[in-house]
Amino acid sequence: MKISILLIAVLLSSLNVVQAQKLDLIPKPVQIEQQGKVFVIPSSVKIIIDKKIQNSADYIASGFLKNSGINSKVSVGNKQEKNAISFLVDEKMSLPNDGYELSVTKKGVLVKGKSRNGVLNGFQTLLQICSAKEVKKGTIPFVKIEDYPRFEWRGMMLDVSRQFFDKETVKKYIDWLAAHKMNVFHWHLTDDNGWRVEIKSMPDLTLKGGFRGPGEVLLPSYGSGNKRYGGYYTQEDIKEVVAYALERGISIMPEIEIPGHSRAVTASYPEIGCVTTQETKSVQGEVKNVWCVGREENFEILDGIIKEFTEMFPFDYIHIAGDEVNRANWEQCPKCKAVMVKEGYTDTFQLQNYFFKRVEKIVEKYNKKSAGWNEIMKGGELSPKTEIFAWQGISSGIESVKKGHPTIMIPGQYTYFDMAQSENERGHRWAAITDTKRAYSFEPIPESDLTAEEQKLIKGVQGALWSEYLDRPTRFVEYQSYPRISALAEIGWTQKEGKNWDDFYARLTNSHLQRLANMGIAFRDFPPTAIYKSGSITVTPPYEGAVVRYDAQGNEPTRQSPLYTNPIQTKDYEQYQFRTFFNEDTASPAVKVEKLPVATWNTSKVETLTISENISEHIDKKGIWYLTFNPTADGATSGVIRAISLFENDKLIQTYSEDRTLKSKPRLRFVVENYNDKNTYRLDFTVENKEANESAASVNFNCTPYLEPEVKVTSSMAENPKFPFTRLEDYNIETYLRTDAPCVNGDWILYTFTNPVVSSKIDVLTGIPHHPRFIINDGHVEYSYNGVDFIKGDAFDYGNASIYPKQAVKAVKIVITGTNNEPLMAGQDLRINP
Repeated sequence: MKISILLIAVLLSSLNVVQAQKLDLIPKPVQIEQQGKVFVIPSSVKIIIDKKIQNSADYIASGFLKNSGINSKVSVGNKQEKNAISFLVDEKMSLPNDGYELSVTKKGVLVKGKSRNGVLNGFQTLLQICSAKEVKKGTIPFVKIEDYPRFEWRGMMLDVSRQFFDKETVKKYIDWLAAHKMNVFHWHLTDDNGWRVEIKSMPDLTLKGGFRGPGEVLLPSYGSGNKRYGGYYTQEDIKEVVAYALERGISIMPEIEIPGHSRAVTASYPEIGCVTTQETKSVQGEVKNVWCVGREENFEILDGIIKEFTEMFPFDYIHIAGDEVNRANWEQCPKCKAVMVKEGYTDTFQLQNYFFKRVEKIVEKYNKKSAGWNEIMKGGELSPKTEIFAWQGISSGIESVKKGHPTIMIPGQYTYFDMAQSENERGHRWAAITDTKRAYSFEPIPESDLTAEEQKLIKGVQGALWSEYLDRPTRFVEYQSYPRISALAEIGWTQKEGKNWDDFYARLTNSHLQRLANMGIAFRDFPPTAIYKSGSITVTPPYEGAVVRYDAQGNEPTRQSPLYTNPIQTKDYEQYQFRTFFNEDTASPAVKVEKLPVATWNTSKVETLTISENISEHIDKKGIWYLTFNPTADGATSGVIRAISLFENDKLIQTYSEDRTLKSKPRLRFVVENYNDKNTYRLDFTVENKEANESAASVNFNCTPYLEPEVKVTSSMAENPKFPFTRLEDYNIETYLRTDAPCVNGDWILYTFTNPVVSSKIDVLTGIPHHPRFIINDGHVEYSYNGVDFIKGDAFDYGNASIYPKQAVKAVKIVITGTNNEPLMAGQDLRINP
C-alpha cells in the first residue's frame, strides 16, 4: 500500500515535469537556461503591465491570446504577482537599452526590460516560447533568459513607390518585423514612379505624382499596365501607422528621394527640374528626374516638404537618399553650371555635395538628423552626424566609417531582398542570387579593416525590398521577405559567436516556419533536391516532415500533384519537377531534376591541376550540352581554366583552348551527335591557380531541352550597341537585346531560320531575363512556313507569347501594335521546343 501511494505521488509530481523542450527562438538569445518543469497558465490569467508601456497593453493582450489561446485580464502595475504574467520596466538594469530578462517559475512569468522596447522584445520571446512546436498549449516551460541585441539599429526598408501598398498592408509588415525584434521600419515613400505621402503645401505631388497610366503625368511602369494605377497616404494615415509601429517598439524612418529618382516630382511640378536641350537617362532609363540645384526656389520647396515630414515622423532621422543621381542633367543645365562657376567647382560631385550640405542644414533646422545612401559621401565632407547607408558593398561601409560617419550596413549582395533567391526565380540579379542561407552568412563588421574604435561606428544592419517586380504573383512581397528577414533579424540581434547556419536552420524549420504561417505570411518554403542517377530520381526533402509533390509532364507541381514517397524509376527525368508545400498559401519554387557534378576541385595552393573525368554515365542522349563552371563560394573564384576538351571513344569532339577565369563562370557549348550507350566519354581540362587564394568549383554538364537552329534577326528598331540584335542569335539565356528607344505601333522583330525548324512550341519572351521590365505590352507573334506568308499566333501576355506550328517553321515575327511606355524594349532568345 505504501509503495502504491509513493508511486501515485511520483506520477502526480511528474505531471508538470517534462524534458526540456526545444524553444527554437529566432533571433537566438544571448543566454538561456531551461529546467524540466512548466508553468500551467491559469484559464483567465492576469497580465500586469508597467505604466511606462501602457500604450502597448492591447497589443500585448491580443498577441498573448493569439499565441497561447488563453484570455487574460490586464491591469497596470509595477510589481510581480503570483500566477500572473508581468511586463515591467527597470531602467537600472545593467543591460543595453533594448535588453530584457525573462523568467518563468512556479510563481509565474516575469518579463523585465531596461526600456519599454526591452520589455516588448521580451514579450516577443515569450510569444515564441508559447508557439514552439514542442511546447504544449496552455503551458510555458520554466526558463531564465538574459538577452540583448548586438546592434542598436535593426532595420528593414519597403519601397511603396514602384508598387503601392495600402496602410493595412504596411501595418502587417510592421507586425512581422516586431515579431523578429526589428526596431526600424525604413519607409521608401517617393521615387520616379510615384510620390506616396500627402504634402499640403504641394498637393500635386500626390494628386498627380501619386498615379501613373494613360493620360497621367507618369507613364505606366513595372506591370501597372494601361490603366490608372497608384495611391498615397494622407498625413492622418501616416500618423496612424507611426503610432501603430511605436506600440510595437518600431520607429519609422521616412525617405525622400532627392535629388535624383524624382520623376514623380518633376512630372507634377516641371519647374523643379533642370532646363536642358538634351535629354539624358538615369541608370533606370528615366529622363527629367533630377532636382535643379541652381534653382534657389527649390531649397524653399524642400524646406516646406521636410517641415511637413518632421511633423508626421517623430524619429530622429530623415533619409534624404542621394543614390544614382543622373548628374549629366546638371552638366546641361545653365543654372546648375552657374552655381559651379560661382563656387569654383570642377565636377558635378562637388555640386551634389553642395546640394546635400544645404539639405542637411534644413533637416537640422527642424531638430532632425540626415541619413543617405553611400553616394552622398562623394564630392566633399558632410556633417559627422549624417548616417550613411552602405548599399554598394562592404567597402562602402568601411569608407563611411573611415570618414567618421555612423554607418548602417545594407550591402545589396546580402540584404537586398528584391534579389532572386535562385537562378530560375523572379527577381533582380545584379548584386547576387541571395537565398536565406546567403543572407544569413553576412557579417556586418569587417574586423580586419577597422580598429575596435572604428567598429563602434557600425550602428547596425538593414535589409531592403525594392518593389519593381512585386506586382505579381499575388503576395510576392511576403515571399521575397520571409524567411530572409528571419535571417536578417538574427544577424542584427544575436552575438557573432552565437550564429551558426545549421543551428538557425534547425530552429527555423522545426518551429519558426509554422510561426510565420500562423502570422499569415505566405513565405518562400525551402525547395527539395532532386538528383538523377542510373535511371532513378531520388528526392531529398528540405527538412524532416516536408511535403514534396511532383509533376512528370514538365509543369509546375500543384497541391493536387502526386506526393513523392520513393525514388522514381525513369529515363525521362527532364520532364519532372518537384516542389515543397507548407500550406494552402505557402510553397517553395519548383525545381527540376539535377545531375551530380561531373567534376569538382578545391585548392588554395599555387598549383596547376590536371583534371580528367570519365563522364560516360552522365551523357545519355544526343543533343546540345552545356558545360558550366560554378564557384562554390564568393571568395573561391581564383584560377584560370584552359584546354577544356570533350572526347568520344578517345576521339576529340571539341576543345576550348583559350584561358577562362573561374570568376567569369564559363559556360561552354558542346554538340553530341553520335550518342549510343556503348560510347565512352571523357572530359579533360586544367586549372592554374596562380596565387595562394581559394579556387573551388563544381562542374556541371547538362543537355539543353531546346533546339538551337541557326537564325538571323532583323528589326525596324534601332539597337543599343551594347545589347545588339546578335544577342538574340546566341541562345544564351543570360544575354538579351535592348533597343535604343521605346517600341511603338508598327515596329517589328523578325527571326529567320537558315533551315526550316520542326517544333511543337516556340516561346517568344520579351523583357530582361527573369524581369518584367521593358516588355512588349501590345502586340502579337506571327509565324511563316515559307518566310513570306505569315499566320497570326498568340497576343503578348505580360511580355510573353507562344506559337504552336503544325509544320516546319521558316520565320517568327514579333508585331508591335502599341508603345510599351518604357525608355526602351528588351528581347530574349526564342525557346524552341522539339
